[in-house]
Amino acid sequence: MTDDAILEIGDGCTIQNHAFFQLTKPTPKVFIGNNTVIGRYAMITAKNMIRIGSNVLMGAYVQVIDHSHGIERDKTVREQPALIGQVLIEDDVWIGVGSRILMDVHIGVGAVIGANAVVTKDVPPYAVVGGVPARVIKYRE
Repeated sequence: MTDDAILEIGDGCTIQNHAFFQLTKPTPKVFIGNNTVIGRYAMITAKNMIRIGSNVLMGAYVQVIDHSHGIERDKTVREQPALIGQVLIEDDVWIGVGSRILMDVHIGVGAVIGANAVVTKDVPPYAVVGGVPARVIKYRE
C-alpha cells in the first residue's frame, strides 16, 4: 500500500483466497461494510475511493477499479494521464463471477450483476444487469 492509504474492512467479512487489494497514489481509500464476501482472485484497485456496502456477495475473479487512463492521440499510451474517479457499491448487492466494475459507477442497493458483466454506468436499485456493457435485464421482485 502507498503512504496514507486507508483500508477498512467491516465485521464478519470474508476475504477468500488470492483476493488482491492494490491501493496506489494519490489518495487510495477502500471501505468495506459488514458481512461482505470478496471472492477468490478478486481484484480491488483504488487510486481514490472504492466503497463496498454490507451484505455484498462478490464472486471469484471480480475486478473493481476506480481509475483508467487517457487516450489522447498526441501522447503514447505510456504517457497518458491517469483518470481517477470512484466506485460506490451499496448494500445487498450480488456481483457475479468475472464481472468488472469500472470507475465512476454507483451500484444501487439490492442490485444483481450477472456473471462476466462489464459495468460502465450506474445501476439502479434492485436492477438485474448483464452483458458487455452491462444493461438492465429486469428488476428483483
